[in-house]
Amino acid sequence: MTIYRKIAMSQALTPNATFVAPDPATQLAKFTPTDTAVATMAAEYMPLVIQGPDDSEGFKVVHQARMVVKSHRVTVEKVRKELKADALEYGRRVDGEAKRITAMLEPIENHLAEQEASYEAAKEAIRKAARLKAEAEETARREAEEARLRAEREAEEARLRAERAELEAERARQKAEQDKIDAARREVEAEQKRLADIEAARLRKIEDERIAAEAAERARIETEARIAREAAEKEAARLKAEALKPDREKLLAVADQVRDIRHVATVSSDPFAMKAAVLVADVLTQAERQIRNIVAEMGGDNW
Repeated sequence: MTIYRKIAMSQALTPNATFVAPDPATQLAKFTPTDTAVATMAAEYMPLVIQGPDDSEGFKVVHQARMVVKSHRVTVEKVRKELKADALEYGRRVDGEAKRITAMLEPIENHLAEQEASYEAAKEAIRKAARLKAEAEETARREAEEARLRAEREAEEARLRAERAELEAERARQKAEQDKIDAARREVEAEQKRLADIEAARLRKIEDERIAAEAAERARIETEARIAREAAEKEAARLKAEALKPDREKLLAVADQVRDIRHVATVSSDPFAMKAAVLVADVLTQAERQIRNIVAEMGGDNW
């Protein structure tokens, strides 16, 4: 008998979970045929083992067997729920029977699940090893390519350094030659500047002497003109003063008369009269002073 016929036989042993009567004994009897089925499945499925990650046929058998066991467990759970719906007491008995049968089914299902998990883990290990190998090969290829590119880059850099060294040597030679030319040119320019400075100093001296002579001549002429002008102005002032002397004397005589009027006026002891006399005296004093100032300024430059 093949494993597939055995699985079909196990499926045929699934109990009928249809509710017939509320009697607990009658209802629980619906789980009774599963004892034989569980024993059969345990005998048939527990020896199943997957022989490594290449045993795909064994994996299929284990997977199908686990699906059968799982279907029984699901059916038991379904019957449990249907029977439990009739009454609470009946439900407790149904739960107990379901737990009992489930407890017998779970080791079988767990065994088969472990076999499947072991198979999947082995397959994943193979895939991982292949992936790691591919990654290592890619890393090696990339590192080799990077090393090749680095070697080419270093060779190019060395070539460029050599070219730069040659260019720098040539520039240094040209600079040394140019420095010699520049030094000779600076010597010529320095000599030319020295001679030009001597000539400029000689010309400046001649110009300074000419300017100094002209300034001295101008100063002499200006001094003589100033002396003559001052003498003429002094003589003109003397003549003007001499011509105005009679008029000054007349005006000064007026100032004397104003002064005398101030001393001649007398008033009574009346306070108002005395105050008025003081004010008049002040006016006369100011008039005398202004007359004398006018006489002093008469004929002056600001007159």
